[in-house]
Amino acid sequence: MSRILLAWELGTGFGHLGPFMTVAKGLLQRGHELHIAAREVAGAVAAVGDLPIAVHQAPLCLNTYSGLQDPPLNYAEILMRYGYLEPAMLRGLLTAWRSLMRAVAADVVLADHAPTALLAARDLGLPRGLIGSPFNVPPELTPTPNMRDWLSVPAQRLADSDARVLQVINGVVSGAGTVETLHRIFDGAARFLSGIPELDPYGARPAEDYLGLRAVSTGSEQPFWPEGDGPKVFAYLHAPYPHLERALTALANSGARVLVHLLGGNAALMQKHSGPQLRFASALLDFSQVVSACDLCVCHGNVGTTLGMLQGGRPLLLLPMHLEHFLLARSVARAGTGEFLHPDAADPDITGVLGRMLADSRYSKAATALASRDAAVSVGTIMNRTIARIEAIAAQTGEHR
Repeated sequence: MSRILLAWELGTGFGHLGPFMTVAKGLLQRGHELHIAAREVAGAVAAVGDLPIAVHQAPLCLNTYSGLQDPPLNYAEILMRYGYLEPAMLRGLLTAWRSLMRAVAADVVLADHAPTALLAARDLGLPRGLIGSPFNVPPELTPTPNMRDWLSVPAQRLADSDARVLQVINGVVSGAGTVETLHRIFDGAARFLSGIPELDPYGARPAEDYLGLRAVSTGSEQPFWPEGDGPKVFAYLHAPYPHLERALTALANSGARVLVHLLGGNAALMQKHSGPQLRFASALLDFSQVVSACDLCVCHGNVGTTLGMLQGGRPLLLLPMHLEHFLLARSVARAGTGEFLHPDAADPDITGVLGRMLADSRYSKAATALASRDAAVSVGTIMNRTIARIEAIAAQTGEHR
């Protein structure tokens, strides 16, 4: 029996728990003790449900830093916003992570967007792995590359950003833990990346590093679409999306039967857009039932929903809100399984793209083909291999202690 700690430090939403939860039951059945150190403990408790998994608050940087260039362009510039420009803060975070790992007596640390946890685990000599979105693990390039490749960026800016962050890291870690380049933070960690190689925003990495098109069904409510004969569209939207009303209007007028799960929406907004062709879900839906019943999904490109829809052979119209959403959406479009609208577009043609997708069967055929290719290698195989790999790296603990 091993004690396995999932460390989630950066980013928001259930997507940072989903990959771990896909293997959690299997690990529990094998007798392992599971812990989650979560950035958002409320979401973690909801995700864990009745499973015997301990939930802890992850150490977080609560400071904000002014004077940084926006938007952040590479991995270094993301880290700058989370304590990696302030030696005292990074030293404090490392100390807190080490204390937590000792308190739970972790045998292995699985990091989901948790670079500081990785540094702490390496300092303690703990075996470690990377789990979650490929976006969280930059390619092995120096300097870390521009993630917004549609913007022209001076190469010196990227190099300077890496150098500033490296100076802080190497000023607070022990001699053996120093890193020459930022991607070395991830050295020695086994990789369990969500998705499949063709959806990796940084390009395909070894096939064995991917978990496949796996998703967790989080809700229990049965989905009910409006009555009628049109195609069924499921929309998972967030209230802060700047073109939300445009999207809801386009959906209501599309001729499809639309079921919407709106995160953070108010009653007045939902009443305004409800009608014979569009219905809002009142609770979290059983995702597996949604996937099996719908013909098309409209969402922002969050990893869990996107991969789950593709696993079920469903095409997607993606309305990205964040960089990670955009990079995944672009990969989905390249695979022919969906379309996306650029997050910087001031006047996105949601109506036109939605109409085109509903009328063109190529997207559904491409999504079905992708799902079939994934299922050929995913059913049982990836789950068992993942659990075996986690157990193997956990078994190294005694060698390092």
